[in-house]
Amino acid sequence: MKRLKGNLLIFVLLLAFIGVMIAGQKKEQNDLRETSERNGQARIENVTTVATDQGQDTVTEQPYKNEKVDFKGEEFTYSPLGSSLTAGYYASKENKKFASVLSNYIQEEMNYKVSLEGHSAHEALLMHGLDAVPEINKQEPDLVSIEFGTSDCSAKNNIPLDTFQKQLDLLVNDLTGEGTSKPQVVLLTTWSAGERCQAFDEAVKTVGEEHDFPVVDLSEVWGDSSNVGRKGVQTYNGVSDNLYPNDNGMEVIANKIFEAVEGPLKERGLKTTES
Repeated sequence: MKRLKGNLLIFVLLLAFIGVMIAGQKKEQNDLRETSERNGQARIENVTTVATDQGQDTVTEQPYKNEKVDFKGEEFTYSPLGSSLTAGYYASKENKKFASVLSNYIQEEMNYKVSLEGHSAHEALLMHGLDAVPEINKQEPDLVSIEFGTSDCSAKNNIPLDTFQKQLDLLVNDLTGEGTSKPQVVLLTTWSAGERCQAFDEAVKTVGEEHDFPVVDLSEVWGDSSNVGRKGVQTYNGVSDNLYPNDNGMEVIANKIFEAVEGPLKERGLKTTES
């Protein structure tokens, strides 16, 4: 009898030990699961932070970017302001310049009726853009792209960097100040100027950041030789050189601008519709 009781006690203790082991394993598994979940969330937050720091689109930054909208043929004015690149040198046809391609993107994606206005001139300096501000404001644009700096930073013109940045800041203020239509603005860096104009590119980015307007870095476009035209091709603007973008480069520029302004334009349009 005593032996039976002893065996029973041992059996009970063994069951208790097994229960403790199982409970411990479950706790360890739960702890690992919680740690994994925390690490997973941290990775997600880190990716979002990095994307934001690198200027990539996130849901928080552009909540309307992926939203399908239909503005039912509402009037929309796009006024590109800039120098030779904006004028379309050297696209094969006028409808191949980036401003025309971008207009088509906006019209197709948002069902706006887009009017292409603006002001541009061959080898224009930023000071010429300032002179054109009254004309642009009369157009009451919904979108303005600003492309200057390539001529300003050239050895021929040699405009001081601080003068350029102050003029660009003044230009943006004059386009978005009281009494105007307060358009969405997007800034473009210099085209194919290399190290000589890097400081001007940084000035453009600084002004964009200060005014909370997107900046399209064109070095990512002209750095790819497949986007640059070859010399001696007849275009609607004359015979091409090997500096300006070809039709493919123009389309890439239009696409990059559209990616930068798609969310803000949809948000602005929806707010206007709701009000």
